[in-house]
Amino acid sequence: MMAAVPETKQKQAATGSSGKPRSAQAPTGGELFLIDGNSLAYRAYFALPESIATSDGRPTNAILGFASMLVKVLTEHRPGAVVVAWDAGMSGRDREYAPYKAQRPRRPDLLSEQWPHLEPIADAFGFANVRVDGWEADDVIAALTTQARNREIPVMIVSGDRDVYQLVGDGVRVMATSRGVTETKLYDREAVIERWGVAPELVPDLIGLKGDSSDNIPGVPGIGEKTAAALLGEYGSLEGVLANIESISGAKRKQNLTEHGEDARLSKRLATLNDDLDTGIDLDEVLRLEPDRSRLRDVANEFELRQVIQRLDEEFDEEIPARDVGERLEIEPIEGSPADLADGNTALAIAAERWAGYDGKRLISGEADDLASLAAGIGRRPLIVHDAKSLGDGGGERLLAAAEPGSLNLEHDTMVAAHLLDPARRTYALDELAADGGLSIAKGDEDDDAPEDAARGREPDEPVTDPGTLAREEEDPAGRQLVIDESPERDPA
Repeated sequence: MMAAVPETKQKQAATGSSGKPRSAQAPTGGELFLIDGNSLAYRAYFALPESIATSDGRPTNAILGFASMLVKVLTEHRPGAVVVAWDAGMSGRDREYAPYKAQRPRRPDLLSEQWPHLEPIADAFGFANVRVDGWEADDVIAALTTQARNREIPVMIVSGDRDVYQLVGDGVRVMATSRGVTETKLYDREAVIERWGVAPELVPDLIGLKGDSSDNIPGVPGIGEKTAAALLGEYGSLEGVLANIESISGAKRKQNLTEHGEDARLSKRLATLNDDLDTGIDLDEVLRLEPDRSRLRDVANEFELRQVIQRLDEEFDEEIPARDVGERLEIEPIEGSPADLADGNTALAIAAERWAGYDGKRLISGEADDLASLAAGIGRRPLIVHDAKSLGDGGGERLLAAAEPGSLNLEHDTMVAAHLLDPARRTYALDELAADGGLSIAKGDEDDDAPEDAARGREPDEPVTDPGTLAREEEDPAGRQLVIDESPERDPA
């Protein structure tokens, strides 16, 4: 335990996630993940280029890196629960030793601009945020680790700080962030010994001897990591080393240990985490949290985190839902031919040997086995398409190749337009572009035998039990949702 305690009374300032409760009362095979939010945020900021930003110029390199690490935790490790701890003071260390962390520069402006958004992102993932007035995140993590181990809940600590290795033990591991953001290495007791040369419980003694420049902890001059580990291996502890200075070789080393023995004791105290504090976290409540997926979609859309939602959609059977919608407009796709389309702008899609066209009033669908005939039937109607040169791809020939030269009137290509608006974008998939604008595809009852494409229709006399709908959010003009029905009643042709 640390000797120094903040003068201010311990004050609970924990915030829990607003995620929806679930029935599980304990991790279902997964560990309780305890994440050092400050450590992860800084690493994310410095690991990714400052040029990463939204299309309207807001910086997002820290936000992207932070969210990417949360995705890694969720998808690769399937944790039982996650708590993100944040600094809310110096834990009294700055009063015991004024230079403690005093050399660190102020938070960069671009990181400060992104900082208020990090906790809400963790919250949307269904992770609990916690800060305790007067204490550093590492101490909060230490307290939560003890709390969890008292209940035999396995723990994984995610941090880039050296002092958390002292917490490793039975049922406690550390996931250390290394190069970049999502490249990590796991440490159990044996790995700590291999890396530092001492057991986890001796990590504070090690730092006491060698110091820690990142936290401005002095240590003993002239003693580095290997020498410190060797001395602890021979004498068992920092006090054992200081009690046997005369037996240690090297006149200068003896002199430094003699003159800086108290500095070594001070350094050990600064490096020792305090697990005896009230975090205000109820583990039973934390273990019942789950992601607010609708909110997660909104957060990802706001900061254009396309890869985050894509990764989650790929990993989990349940698709991340889109925004709630206020008004629904019914649309009934009907089987027909290009001649049934009204004159004027026509949105056209072709998939799985089916075509669909929308003329602003009706959605017409039909077979697309003869692209030349389809092109002739469309005639000179102004076409709105996505990726015109690939339209009809799948059967070999494409629409543009099948059509008579100059016969089609391509009015607008959404892929080309998206590229002109954002040339730096990695992909231009239609579903991603739609999601950025608040549009997503939602399905009705699943039909395993029905093809999942945008060109399905029905016979004119077929009853529609659950018609497809186009829905939009009145409060947010960009928050619209395209809902295509795929109920079993619909003709799968």
